[in-house]
Amino acid sequence: MNTLLTILATAVLSSIITLMIAIHYFRRYAKPRYEKSLTDAIERFKAEVGPEIEARVKQGVVDGIKSLPTREVLRDTTRTIAKTGLDIVGNGLKIATRPRPRRPSGTPLDED
Repeated sequence: MNTLLTILATAVLSSIITLMIAIHYFRRYAKPRYEKSLTDAIERFKAEVGPEIEARVKQGVVDGIKSLPTREVLRDTTRTIAKTGLDIVGNGLKIATRPRPRRPSGTPLDED
């Protein structure tokens, strides 16, 4: 039993020491290199693709403004929407004010 505990303790301590060395190496050497290369890649991407994206966005805004409907189309559409809304409200009021048929009292709702 004593031998098993010694082997187990040695394995755990060895794993902990190895993990600590790996963390130290990563923090001291690998992380700064990784961050620097990532920052450089982002800057290159901005320099290469940024002007292209900017030009496409400008062109999209110009095309969107050009494709806006004319004043007459907007006026006619607004009138149509307003008329449809009035029709819906008017029909709703007609249904609400229509008298409902009365059931004779004492009659069950379901005759089955």
